[in-house]
Amino acid sequence: NSPELQAVERRMAPKLSAHRDRIVQNPKLYARIQAVYGAREKSGLTPEQQRLAWRYYTTYTRAGAALGPEAKQRLTALNQELANLYTQFSQNLLAEESEQFLVLESEADLAGLPASVKAGMAAAAAAQGLASGKNGGKWVVLNTRSSVEPFLTSSDRRDLREKVWRTFVMRGDNGDARDTNAIVAEILKLRAERAKLLGYPTHAHWRLEDTMAKTPERAMQLMEAVWTPAVARVKEEVAAQQAIADAESAGREAAAAGGAKIAIEPWDYRYYMEKVRKAKYDLDQNEVKPYLQLEKLREGMFWMAGRLFGMTFTPVAAGRVPVYHPDVRVWEVTDAKGGHVGLWYFDPYARQGKRSGAWMNEYRTQERMDRPITAIVSNNSNFVKPGPGEPVLISWDDAKTLFHEFGHALHGLSSSVTYRSLAGTSVPRDYVEFPSQILERWLPTPEVLNRFALHYETGKPIPRALVDKIKATETFNQGFETVEYLSSALIDMKLHLEGDEPVDPRAFEKDTLAALGMPREVVMRHRTPQFQ
Repeated sequence: NSPELQAVERRMAPKLSAHRDRIVQNPKLYARIQAVYGAREKSGLTPEQQRLAWRYYTTYTRAGAALGPEAKQRLTALNQELANLYTQFSQNLLAEESEQFLVLESEADLAGLPASVKAGMAAAAAAQGLASGKNGGKWVVLNTRSSVEPFLTSSDRRDLREKVWRTFVMRGDNGDARDTNAIVAEILKLRAERAKLLGYPTHAHWRLEDTMAKTPERAMQLMEAVWTPAVARVKEEVAAQQAIADAESAGREAAAAGGAKIAIEPWDYRYYMEKVRKAKYDLDQNEVKPYLQLEKLREGMFWMAGRLFGMTFTPVAAGRVPVYHPDVRVWEVTDAKGGHVGLWYFDPYARQGKRSGAWMNEYRTQERMDRPITAIVSNNSNFVKPGPGEPVLISWDDAKTLFHEFGHALHGLSSSVTYRSLAGTSVPRDYVEFPSQILERWLPTPEVLNRFALHYETGKPIPRALVDKIKATETFNQGFETVEYLSSALIDMKLHLEGDEPVDPRAFEKDTLAALGMPREVVMRHRTPQFQ
């Protein structure tokens, strides 16, 4: 995501939007789609062709193909404006994540951090052009989730935890040139107008029409039913954390640094959560990490794909196929008979200009309309690149995410359809997550762990007793996790149910969370100024 490419994106986003509208709004094309759709059950179409006819008719109709000329013209203008705003939003957010970071300059700043986290922070400092090393080195906490969360979990320095937390949760909300609140307000306004133009009460009604919930009301009913018990669980979790914090305060002299009694704050939650986990289950996450080597887990995913689907992954020699960065590696995927299935790209490391998080991309989609075309997919993460010969050790949650995203990749690779628009993850929206949810369930099986969860120094498999402790904590901290994501979903839905009413996103978020009874100790996983 270089500055040059971002300039192209800003210039081209509205042009591409207008181009798509010219296709959708072509009256002769829409008439032909209507004719095929209307006769789909009597004209001898295969089930796949009937599905394709439904997909085109529904997509075009929902995109305004049936509107009159003036309404189409206004719709195109709205879509171009929205394309501009989406681009500004994502580029502002990426700049906040790329350019804001905390530099640590002494060993005292690293108190409590495990060796793997410190090594990653030293590598991040080196990538930023800062001196790093054992003698007078520097360490960097990047403003990305994959860097922030390990720091908040392990750092003994409460003052630094607060700094890191505030920088992260305030992305896009600092009242400066990168602030996204005005962009959000304009997006909401234009989406509301577009929904009315298309015949829907609100954008939320338009968006949910082709999902299982069908209506915002049903979605809200489900979320609100979960919200109340989740908030109650958070209160129990905070009480357990507060008890440990109080005991620690009592055990120190009042005059000592940090000796005063504290109340649990959002930047304390992950830190004291781990202390509760250790006290309640005798489980320290840092005991687990040495067994979770990124490359061994990748081998485990390949092995699992072979056992379940007959797939084989063979490394492609460097230079044989193009890659977009030297860190990216490629494997050819073949089936049980040796037939070519596709290519799998692996892009595991964080770098400047790369958005944070973990995801699956599809660069080429499987189809056989005119000739067989195979899939090219990738899995992308943001682990800190290690030094030469050093393993990347990841958390149990990151391991689950790795397997989850690989499920999306296998979904794309397993596709076997005629039409590209029905291939891979182009399925009903609620089904997209099904293969990935299933795949992550294979991580804790003995078959996978005994072969691939091997200690990076001894090579021994993860002990059964440690696995049992992990399983015992499966519902641990679920109050926090549920409130964290559900608050984002509730705010998002309520924002889009406002209709034509102008919205101040910052005030709306604050007032709505207060009305919901959002626990003070938890912040939304995706605050409005950052919610991509």
